[in-house]
Amino acid sequence: MAFTYIRHQLHLHRQKAIVSALFILCLFGVTQAQAQKKIKGENKPGYDEKRIHYGFYLGMPLTKYKVEHSDAYVSQLPAIKVNAKNSPGFYTGLVLNVRLFEYLDARFVPGVGFYGRTIEFEGIDTNDGGEGPVFDDITISSTMVELPVLLKYRAKRRGNARMYFVGGLKPGIDLGNLKDTSSGGTKLHSEKYDLALEYGVGLDIFYPYFKFAPELRFSHGLLNQKASHTSPYSDLIDKMTNHNVSFILFFE
Repeated sequence: MAFTYIRHQLHLHRQKAIVSALFILCLFGVTQAQAQKKIKGENKPGYDEKRIHYGFYLGMPLTKYKVEHSDAYVSQLPAIKVNAKNSPGFYTGLVLNVRLFEYLDARFVPGVGFYGRTIEFEGIDTNDGGEGPVFDDITISSTMVELPVLLKYRAKRRGNARMYFVGGLKPGIDLGNLKDTSSGGTKLHSEKYDLALEYGVGLDIFYPYFKFAPELRFSHGLLNQKASHTSPYSDLIDKMTNHNVSFILFFE
Protein backbone atom coordinates (compact mmCIF):
# COMPACT_ATOMS: atom_id res chain seq x y z
CA MET A 1 0.00 0.00 0.00
CA ALA A 2 1.06 3.60 -0.60
CA PHE A 3 0.90 4.45 3.10
CA THR A 4 3.42 1.74 3.97
CA TYR A 5 5.73 2.85 1.15
CA ILE A 6 5.61 6.50 2.28
CA ARG A 7 6.32 5.66 5.93
CA HIS A 8 9.24 3.46 4.85
CA GLN A 9 10.77 6.16 2.66
CA LEU A 10 10.43 8.88 5.30
CA HIS A 11 11.96 6.58 7.90
CA LEU A 12 14.98 5.95 5.65
CA HIS A 13 15.49 9.67 4.95
CA ARG A 14 15.18 10.51 8.64
CA GLN A 15 17.75 7.88 9.57
CA LYS A 16 20.24 9.20 7.01
CA ALA A 17 19.81 12.78 8.21
CA ILE A 18 20.21 11.84 11.88
CA VAL A 19 23.30 9.69 11.29
CA SER A 20 24.96 12.38 9.15
CA ALA A 21 24.30 15.17 11.65
CA LEU A 22 25.44 13.10 14.63
CA PHE A 23 28.63 12.27 12.75
CA ILE A 24 29.30 15.99 12.27
CA LEU A 25 28.69 16.70 15.95
CA CYS A 26 31.02 13.88 16.96
CA LEU A 27 33.66 15.20 14.57
CA PHE A 28 33.47 18.60 16.22
CA GLY A 29 33.80 16.92 19.61
CA VAL A 30 36.88 14.96 18.60
CA THR A 31 38.47 18.07 17.10
CA GLN A 32 37.79 20.02 20.27
CA ALA A 33 39.19 17.24 22.46
CA GLN A 34 42.40 17.24 20.45
CA ALA A 35 42.62 21.01 20.72
CA GLN A 36 42.25 20.84 24.50
CA LYS A 37 45.60 19.05 24.74
CA LYS A 38 47.26 22.14 23.28
CA ILE A 39 45.33 24.71 25.37
CA LYS A 40 46.38 25.63 28.86
CA GLY A 41 43.78 27.35 31.01
CA GLU A 42 40.11 28.04 30.45
CA ASN A 43 38.75 30.32 27.72
CA LYS A 44 36.17 32.96 28.75
CA PRO A 45 36.11 32.12 32.48
CA GLY A 46 32.96 33.30 34.23
CA TYR A 47 30.94 33.19 31.00
CA ASP A 48 28.14 31.14 32.57
CA GLU A 49 27.73 33.58 35.46
CA LYS A 50 26.56 36.34 33.11
CA ARG A 51 22.81 36.94 33.38
CA ILE A 52 22.31 37.78 29.69
CA HIS A 53 24.36 37.30 26.54
CA TYR A 54 23.74 37.67 22.82
CA GLY A 55 24.77 36.12 19.52
CA PHE A 56 23.64 35.04 16.09
CA TYR A 57 23.17 31.79 14.18
CA LEU A 58 23.03 30.19 10.73
CA GLY A 59 20.77 27.21 10.10
CA MET A 60 20.75 24.63 7.31
CA PRO A 61 17.57 22.53 7.44
CA LEU A 62 16.41 19.53 5.46
CA THR A 63 12.68 20.21 5.27
CA LYS A 64 9.49 18.55 4.01
CA TYR A 65 5.76 18.26 4.55
CA LYS A 66 4.35 15.32 6.44
CA VAL A 67 1.29 14.47 4.35
CA GLU A 68 -1.89 12.76 5.54
CA HIS A 69 -4.07 11.64 2.63
CA SER A 70 -7.79 12.22 2.24
CA ASP A 71 -10.57 9.74 1.50
CA ALA A 72 -10.49 10.91 -2.12
CA TYR A 73 -6.88 9.70 -2.34
CA VAL A 74 -7.70 6.29 -0.86
CA SER A 75 -10.58 5.80 -3.29
CA GLN A 76 -8.20 6.25 -6.26
CA LEU A 77 -5.48 3.84 -5.13
CA PRO A 78 -3.32 2.38 -6.63
CA ALA A 79 -3.63 4.60 -9.71
CA ILE A 80 -2.18 7.67 -8.01
CA LYS A 81 0.64 8.50 -5.61
CA VAL A 82 1.27 11.58 -3.47
CA ASN A 83 4.67 11.75 -1.78
CA ALA A 84 6.49 14.53 0.07
CA LYS A 85 10.08 15.20 -0.97
CA ASN A 86 12.99 16.43 1.16
CA SER A 87 14.30 19.88 0.24
CA PRO A 88 17.14 22.07 1.58
CA GLY A 89 16.44 25.44 3.15
CA PHE A 90 18.21 28.22 5.03
CA TYR A 91 17.51 30.42 8.03
CA THR A 92 19.39 32.92 10.18
CA GLY A 93 18.69 35.04 13.23
CA LEU A 94 19.75 36.45 16.58
CA VAL A 95 20.17 34.96 20.05
CA LEU A 96 19.03 36.32 23.42
CA ASN A 97 20.13 33.94 26.20
CA VAL A 98 18.98 34.46 29.80
CA ARG A 99 20.50 32.46 32.67
CA LEU A 100 17.75 31.03 34.91
CA PHE A 101 19.62 28.57 37.12
CA GLU A 102 23.05 27.00 37.30
CA TYR A 103 22.47 24.61 34.39
CA LEU A 104 19.31 26.03 32.81
CA ASP A 105 18.91 28.93 30.36
CA ALA A 106 15.97 30.48 28.51
CA ARG A 107 16.62 31.35 24.88
CA PHE A 108 14.75 33.59 22.45
CA VAL A 109 16.15 33.06 18.95
CA PRO A 110 14.08 35.06 16.40
CA GLY A 111 15.00 34.65 12.76
CA VAL A 112 13.96 34.51 9.12
CA GLY A 113 13.74 31.21 7.20
CA PHE A 114 13.57 30.50 3.48
CA TYR A 115 11.91 27.22 2.47
CA GLY A 116 10.65 25.46 -0.64
CA ARG A 117 8.76 22.28 0.24
CA THR A 118 7.82 19.92 -2.60
CA ILE A 119 5.02 17.35 -2.96
CA GLU A 120 5.16 14.87 -5.84
CA PHE A 121 1.91 13.88 -7.55
CA GLU A 122 1.87 10.84 -9.84
CA GLY A 123 -1.02 9.68 -12.01
CA ILE A 124 -3.44 12.46 -11.03
CA ASP A 125 -6.27 13.16 -13.50
CA THR A 126 -6.82 16.92 -13.76
CA ASN A 127 -9.92 16.65 -16.02
CA ASP A 128 -8.72 19.65 -18.00
CA GLY A 129 -9.09 18.15 -21.44
CA GLY A 130 -5.59 16.75 -21.57
CA GLU A 131 -4.51 13.33 -22.72
CA GLY A 132 -4.94 11.71 -19.30
CA PRO A 133 -3.17 11.40 -15.92
CA VAL A 134 -0.20 13.69 -15.32
CA PHE A 135 2.97 13.64 -13.19
CA ASP A 136 3.69 16.86 -11.37
CA ASP A 137 5.90 18.28 -8.59
CA ILE A 138 4.37 21.14 -6.64
CA THR A 139 6.70 23.38 -4.61
CA ILE A 140 5.33 25.75 -1.98
CA SER A 141 7.82 28.51 -1.26
CA SER A 142 7.67 30.48 1.98
CA THR A 143 9.61 33.20 3.76
CA MET A 144 8.96 32.68 7.45
CA VAL A 145 9.48 34.97 10.42
CA GLU A 146 10.20 32.44 13.19
CA LEU A 147 10.14 33.18 16.94
CA PRO A 148 11.46 30.13 18.85
CA VAL A 149 11.31 30.21 22.66
CA LEU A 150 13.51 27.45 24.11
CA LEU A 151 14.91 26.05 27.32
CA LYS A 152 18.56 24.98 27.30
CA TYR A 153 19.88 22.44 29.81
CA ARG A 154 23.67 22.60 30.04
CA ALA A 155 25.95 19.82 31.21
CA LYS A 156 28.87 20.66 33.48
CA ARG A 157 31.67 22.40 31.62
CA ARG A 158 34.76 20.27 31.00
CA GLY A 159 37.65 22.50 30.10
CA ASN A 160 36.51 24.45 27.06
CA ALA A 161 33.59 22.26 25.94
CA ARG A 162 30.27 20.87 27.15
CA MET A 163 27.16 19.18 25.77
CA TYR A 164 23.67 20.62 26.06
CA PHE A 165 20.03 19.83 25.28
CA VAL A 166 17.42 22.29 24.05
CA GLY A 167 13.65 22.20 23.57
CA GLY A 168 10.64 24.47 23.19
CA LEU A 169 8.08 25.94 20.79
CA LYS A 170 8.51 27.87 17.53
CA PRO A 171 5.70 30.13 16.27
CA GLY A 172 6.02 31.18 12.63
CA ILE A 173 4.43 33.67 10.24
CA ASP A 174 4.66 33.39 6.45
CA LEU A 175 5.41 36.90 5.21
CA GLY A 176 3.96 36.33 1.77
CA ASN A 177 1.61 33.42 2.49
CA LEU A 178 2.70 32.11 -0.91
CA LYS A 179 0.82 29.60 -3.01
CA ASP A 180 2.60 26.89 -4.94
CA THR A 181 4.93 28.10 -7.67
CA SER A 182 3.62 25.78 -10.40
CA SER A 183 1.20 26.82 -13.15
CA GLY A 184 0.33 30.16 -11.59
CA GLY A 185 -0.02 28.82 -8.07
CA THR A 186 -3.55 27.43 -8.39
CA LYS A 187 -3.07 23.81 -7.30
CA LEU A 188 -2.21 23.93 -3.60
CA HIS A 189 -2.38 26.69 -0.96
CA SER A 190 -0.74 26.94 2.46
CA GLU A 191 -1.72 28.64 5.71
CA LYS A 192 -0.10 31.83 6.98
CA TYR A 193 0.62 30.78 10.59
CA ASP A 194 2.48 27.80 12.01
CA LEU A 195 3.54 26.41 15.39
CA ALA A 196 6.22 23.74 15.84
CA LEU A 197 7.65 21.63 18.66
CA GLU A 198 11.47 21.78 18.66
CA TYR A 199 14.19 19.81 20.45
CA GLY A 200 17.85 19.12 19.87
CA VAL A 201 21.37 18.52 21.13
CA GLY A 202 24.51 20.59 20.74
CA LEU A 203 28.09 21.18 21.84
CA ASP A 204 29.33 24.47 23.36
CA ILE A 205 32.95 25.15 22.44
CA PHE A 206 34.71 28.06 24.14
CA TYR A 207 37.34 30.08 22.31
CA PRO A 208 39.28 33.07 23.67
CA TYR A 209 36.90 35.69 22.23
CA PHE A 210 33.60 33.89 21.58
CA LYS A 211 31.62 30.69 22.09
CA PHE A 212 30.87 28.46 19.09
CA ALA A 213 28.13 25.81 19.19
CA PRO A 214 27.12 23.33 16.48
CA GLU A 215 23.61 22.01 17.11
CA LEU A 216 21.35 19.31 15.68
CA ARG A 217 17.67 20.26 16.03
CA PHE A 218 14.39 18.58 15.10
CA SER A 219 11.20 20.52 14.38
CA HIS A 220 7.69 19.03 14.13
CA GLY A 221 4.81 21.22 12.97
CA LEU A 222 1.65 21.11 15.10
CA LEU A 223 -0.75 23.00 12.81
CA ASN A 224 -2.28 21.87 9.52
CA GLN A 225 -0.69 23.94 6.75
CA LYS A 226 -3.20 22.96 4.05
CA ALA A 227 -5.42 25.96 3.36
CA SER A 228 -9.04 25.63 2.24
CA HIS A 229 -8.87 25.30 -1.52
CA THR A 230 -10.52 23.04 -4.09
CA SER A 231 -8.47 21.48 -6.87
CA PRO A 232 -7.66 17.94 -8.08
CA TYR A 233 -4.38 18.22 -6.12
CA SER A 234 -5.68 19.75 -2.91
CA ASP A 235 -8.56 17.27 -2.67
CA LEU A 236 -6.08 14.38 -2.27
CA ILE A 237 -4.58 15.82 0.93
CA ASP A 238 -6.31 15.97 4.30
CA LYS A 239 -3.44 17.42 6.34
CA MET A 240 0.16 18.56 5.82
CA THR A 241 2.57 19.70 8.55
CA ASN A 242 6.09 21.10 8.41
CA HIS A 243 9.01 18.98 9.54
CA ASN A 244 12.70 19.98 9.66
CA VAL A 245 16.00 18.40 10.61
CA SER A 246 18.49 21.26 10.99
CA PHE A 247 22.22 21.70 11.51
CA ILE A 248 22.74 25.07 13.19
CA LEU A 249 25.91 27.04 13.93
CA PHE A 250 25.75 29.47 16.88
CA PHE A 251 28.21 32.29 17.55
CA GLU A 252 27.81 33.90 20.97
